[in-house]
Amino acid sequence: MKKLLVFLICIMMAIAVVPISEVQAAKAKPKLSVKSKTLTVGKTYKIKLKNSGSKVKWKSSKKSVVSIQKKKGNVVTVKAKKPGKATITATYKKKKYKCKITVKQKKEQVADNPVLNATDVTLYKKSELYGNYIKQDASHTEEFQFKVTGTKKEVRKWELLGDDAFYFTITDYGLIKVKHGSVHFEPVKQVTVKATLEDGRALTATVRSYTEANLEIDRIFKEFKDTYITSDMSETEMAKKVAWYVSAISDYEAGNDDWYSIFIKGRGDCMASRYAVVYLCEYIGVKAQACRSVNAHGMTVVQADGKFYLIVTGYEGKKPRDYSMYEIDEATVRSYGEKYNLYIAYFGLE
Repeated sequence: MKKLLVFLICIMMAIAVVPISEVQAAKAKPKLSVKSKTLTVGKTYKIKLKNSGSKVKWKSSKKSVVSIQKKKGNVVTVKAKKPGKATITATYKKKKYKCKITVKQKKEQVADNPVLNATDVTLYKKSELYGNYIKQDASHTEEFQFKVTGTKKEVRKWELLGDDAFYFTITDYGLIKVKHGSVHFEPVKQVTVKATLEDGRALTATVRSYTEANLEIDRIFKEFKDTYITSDMSETEMAKKVAWYVSAISDYEAGNDDWYSIFIKGRGDCMASRYAVVYLCEYIGVKAQACRSVNAHGMTVVQADGKFYLIVTGYEGKKPRDYSMYEIDEATVRSYGEKYNLYIAYFGLE
């Protein structure tokens, strides 16, 4: 009986000196606190081998992706270094336990600073009538796609502001297009594009448009001036050179009253020729007005060197066509105001 009592006491003492953690470990199997994890670059994370003692060895399969920062017994701290994949292995009592870690790039924080992708845009209206006669610049475009970046806010409304808004269209997703071309004496059309965000903030841009046919006319006018007009010429001589040029480059075409056609296509009727004279005279600095009545065939009045002249061009015939230019008095000019619908106020007459 005494021997049995001594044996039981020894057993109880042996149990008392064994750590509680070791006793628990003997009851439950070791396992990692996590088997897989996704981290962003720069982040750290603690992994624990549960139900184990303190003698655990830790290892990373790719230190360049995930490194071991700190080891303390059955707990390790790892750090995500760069995008990729790595395996953290814990070895305990010759058995391995693995945790797969995926590292992703850290997402950039988008600052709430909305901006338009452009604030000054130039567009060009291509010519439908003269497309086959004009060498149009391939870089010129009739439309532009506006975008807002730097914010997560959506654009609530796109709109066009200004007197020239009629010449443009814009969609509800910011695509602006040139709808109509401009006339020669108003070569540039301008509009303000306004993007209003859902929070009420607004962004604006300026859009200008030019017409390809106007650019071609400007090129022709400049070429004429450089070739035929000199600094020592009088206004009368310049006006006569205009009358000759318009008649020399164009054929008569009944019903075609478009003065652009005189220069670009080389044909037009007497109405077209008189306005061709007007705009070319104005380009070189000579005052001119067309007689606007339909029966004032090819009649254009010019004021040169303090005198008035009547130029008659463009009535019938093939190029080079006949033309005439002769002096008229002020009374005749006034009479043309009523008879041929001449705008005499342009010359300072009432």
